[in-house]
Amino acid sequence: MAKGKNNKEINTKKNKKGTTYIDELKKLGIISGIIVLIIGILYLIVGIFITKDIKWFDKEDEITETIQYKEILAGETFNKNNEEYYVIFADSTGNYYTLYETIIDNNSDKKIYIVDTANPLNTLYISDETNSNVQQISDLKVKSDTLIKIQNKQNVLYIEGKNEIINQFK
Repeated sequence: MAKGKNNKEINTKKNKKGTTYIDELKKLGIISGIIVLIIGILYLIVGIFITKDIKWFDKEDEITETIQYKEILAGETFNKNNEEYYVIFADSTGNYYTLYETIIDNNSDKKIYIVDTANPLNTLYISDETNSNVQQISDLKVKSDTLIKIQNKQNVLYIEGKNEIINQFK
C-alpha cells in the first residue's frame, strides 16, 4: 500500500506555480487541439476560396460524360444495325472535319457516321489506292474524305472528294 501512496503523491505534486502535472498535460492537449483546428480551418479557407482546389460550392465545374454515337471506327463500317446509313472518312486534323460534323448534326433525319482517318486504329483501312466496290470490311481501302452509303450492309454509293461529299447532303 505504501507504493500506492507514493504514486498519488507523485501525480499530485505541485510545481512552483501550484498546478499538477496532470493539469499541465490537459492544458497542453487543449492547446495542441486548438492549433490543429485552426490549421484545418485555414486549410479549408485557402482551398475553397483562394486556390479553388477544393470544389465545395461550385457544382458548375462538374464534367458530365456523354456518349457520342456519330464517330465510329473504320472496322464498324458494315456492322451498324440501321438499314441505310452513310459513313464519312475524314482526317480530324483537317479543315473539313468540323464541317462534316455540322453536316451530321444538320441531317438528323439521316443516319450518318464519321471515321477519323487520323486515329491509329483506322490506319489499316487507309491507302493511296481505293476500292470503290467494297462489300466487306476486309476489302475496305479508302483515301481521306470519302463517303460510303450502306444499304442492308452493302455498299451502294462510294464518293471521294470534299466537294462531292458536301454536295451529297445539300
